[in-house]
Amino acid sequence: MKPGSHYLVVSALWLLGIGATRAQTGSIPNRPTLPVPLTPVIQVERPGAVRDFNVDAAQARQMVNNALLKLTSASDIGTAWTRLGITPQDIVGIKIATAGGSVMSTHQPIVQAICDGLAAAGVPATHIIIWDKLGNQMTSAGYPLRTASQGKPAIASVVPDNYDPEVYYRGWTTGSLMWGDYRFSNPSGDADSDCTRSYFAKFVTETCTKLINVPVLTDNSSVGINGCLSTLALSSIDNTRRLIGPPTFGTPAICEILFRNCFRRKTVVHILDALVAQCAGGPSFDPQYCQDMGALYVSRDPVAIDSLVLPRLENMRQHMGVPLIGPAPVYYIKAATLFNLGTTNHSQIQLVRIP
Repeated sequence: MKPGSHYLVVSALWLLGIGATRAQTGSIPNRPTLPVPLTPVIQVERPGAVRDFNVDAAQARQMVNNALLKLTSASDIGTAWTRLGITPQDIVGIKIATAGGSVMSTHQPIVQAICDGLAAAGVPATHIIIWDKLGNQMTSAGYPLRTASQGKPAIASVVPDNYDPEVYYRGWTTGSLMWGDYRFSNPSGDADSDCTRSYFAKFVTETCTKLINVPVLTDNSSVGINGCLSTLALSSIDNTRRLIGPPTFGTPAICEILFRNCFRRKTVVHILDALVAQCAGGPSFDPQYCQDMGALYVSRDPVAIDSLVLPRLENMRQHMGVPLIGPAPVYYIKAATLFNLGTTNHSQIQLVRIP
């Protein structure tokens, strides 16, 4: 079976399974219904933590720690990270989002709080890699690239040298390769094959043993929103232009990518940075569509977070007179439930609001 094709098979089996269940409903005997465990999502919101897009660093760090303590029921932050599955032996990748410059990128106090918490859990700074796809965007956002040193984690980009030539996603759509794509600089001789493959970042497949996803809350016309799902998936592969935008807007590609074990087994928590939210014009910074929200959403479930924040972006758009995103560009969020990536059922989400 060709690499990537079994994910299409999985999708089909899910759909066939749903159809079979419906067809047989009348013949299934009554059985006791077991309670469905609730998915915890911690929403910590302090409007006073942000003023005119400027973040109060001390409050932001406290918000991160309070959310993690609540999520894990731990008494100290080192224990909280340990309960999330972090060990001193892990190589921890902190996946940030840096397309929005210094304002609409992952805020540095959040990353610093994560690094301090990992240190409290016994993880050396040299075992931490802060990363995103493009180095120029990272530098503009305040994350200049550097190698790890005593007391300082590495800051690294995927492009150009951190793609894994052995691991790729193959979809049925083709895409013209451009600078930044692995096969653009390393052609295989099979142009047709190259154009249907998206290669994975080594940070995901090889280098890191644990991943922490820290996106920002902004819209993206190609995938509806830059939430937990789309940011992690699309920043971790190349040749993405063929997978997004109309008519699919990333469905089912985003789900099929995140269904890989390298994501499912390694990602320990998602921390959505909504200190500043942007409802239109993203992921680049556009101040006319931004709002000081002062919020973080923290959970193991990226689908639950995305399903909760989408209505907030839609409300912002409505109040600003911007057309709603609508269901089609974010269908991948619902589709993610078919892959057991999380839930969109708000009756199954335990939303815990803390100050």
